[in-house]
Amino acid sequence: MSIAANSSVHAQKQHIPLLKKLIWAYLILLFIEGALRKWVLPQLSAPLLLVRDPVAIWIIWEAYRTQKWPRQWSVAAGLLAVVLIPLAIVQMVALSAPWFVVLYGLRSYLLPFPVAFIIGSYLDRDDVEQIGRWILLLLIPTVLLEIAQYRADASSWLNAGAYAGGSQIGYTGEHVRASGTFSYVAGPMLFIPLAAAFLFYGLANPEFTRNKKWMLWTAAAAVVLSVPVTGSRTLIFTLAATLLCVMIASMLGVSQFAGTLKAVAAMLIIGAAVSLLPVFSDATESMTRRFSDASNGEGGAQESFILRTVSPITDTIAYSFDSSNWLGVGMGYGSNVASKLLTGDLVFLVAENEFPRLIGELGPPVGIGFMLFRFCLALAFIIKGLERARERDTLSWLFVPVTCSTLVMGILEQPTEQGFLVVSIGFTLAALKRQKVQVSQLTTPVQGMFNRSQWQPQVFSSR
Repeated sequence: MSIAANSSVHAQKQHIPLLKKLIWAYLILLFIEGALRKWVLPQLSAPLLLVRDPVAIWIIWEAYRTQKWPRQWSVAAGLLAVVLIPLAIVQMVALSAPWFVVLYGLRSYLLPFPVAFIIGSYLDRDDVEQIGRWILLLLIPTVLLEIAQYRADASSWLNAGAYAGGSQIGYTGEHVRASGTFSYVAGPMLFIPLAAAFLFYGLANPEFTRNKKWMLWTAAAAVVLSVPVTGSRTLIFTLAATLLCVMIASMLGVSQFAGTLKAVAAMLIIGAAVSLLPVFSDATESMTRRFSDASNGEGGAQESFILRTVSPITDTIAYSFDSSNWLGVGMGYGSNVASKLLTGDLVFLVAENEFPRLIGELGPPVGIGFMLFRFCLALAFIIKGLERARERDTLSWLFVPVTCSTLVMGILEQPTEQGFLVVSIGFTLAALKRQKVQVSQLTTPVQGMFNRSQWQPQVFSSR
């Protein structure tokens, strides 16, 4: 290859398109938003709730401007806009719902999915793996911070709330549920399973971390330590689902089975070593007490799972048939922002769980239709992820637990959960792509994510 050609390839690799920079900015803001609200600019806590929105809008515009908009998702995004925007107008006019509350709710429903679809369409497999390596590196100091928060007093600056005078959620005794750099514990509940997906992928595929075994072992110890210091049953359920995905993948071939045995053996060794740490023993005791107290109110693990996932759906559907409020009470009414603005306190004006909150805000017809859209997406990811796992490519399959968790139960009006919904959908779509590497190693995003023809090996040209 000539010097000029080498220079051209090097320049192309060095140049980072604006759209990719914006996606990285969105990710960074997701991870530091809580730190900004708690420690850096607590006086701007409320505006910082929307800190990612300008970046999200810019991502959509840049994708449209550079013709990187994923056309296969145009119908879904357009249908959301056609249904939700008129409903928002009707709610403001007919129901006299406050315009600022309705607009806050509308952006919660309209922004996330287009941004997720753009991320999934634009990023390639190398991009996702590069982000995954950074996530594993970020996991280590994050969990160290969580340990410090667990050990610190509830009144410590480490455990400041995400608004002036606020505090973190109590745990047991004098402890609080560690939140890391996020506003509250909801952040670690989703961040840890996302990191665990990359961790298990790396344990079975050492080339993912470029044979830096220290990164995998340290990240594995961090995942184990994070469970008791956050004290989240949702985190345990999601990690258990991730481990189940690992076991299912191991049954699909000899190589997967060998990789799974290696990953599980590594986690058992690390778990045994971490259990010897005093902070792990103390946090585990706190977690056991908390779970015992919660079981008295919700029952055991099975009853808790049904109460948190199945009952809100079935009870809400049954209630909606008897309801005459087909237009809902107004978008955004179920958010903490609305409760703070309208009542001056943090209370549930509609419902705590996503499904009944959605039906209450949008009304039964639109609310159920919106949830069906999310359920169908989750089902599609399960089916496609399993297909890729059968082809010995497990990354998208390992994303399924956290992606489906955010799709089915994630609260879109909670900024952190909304952000992880965007990221997990985007990563899953990008990881689902089949790629055939050329000599130049330069690839472009796959178009037509769920088109049948797209699921065949393709040769790509450079961007």
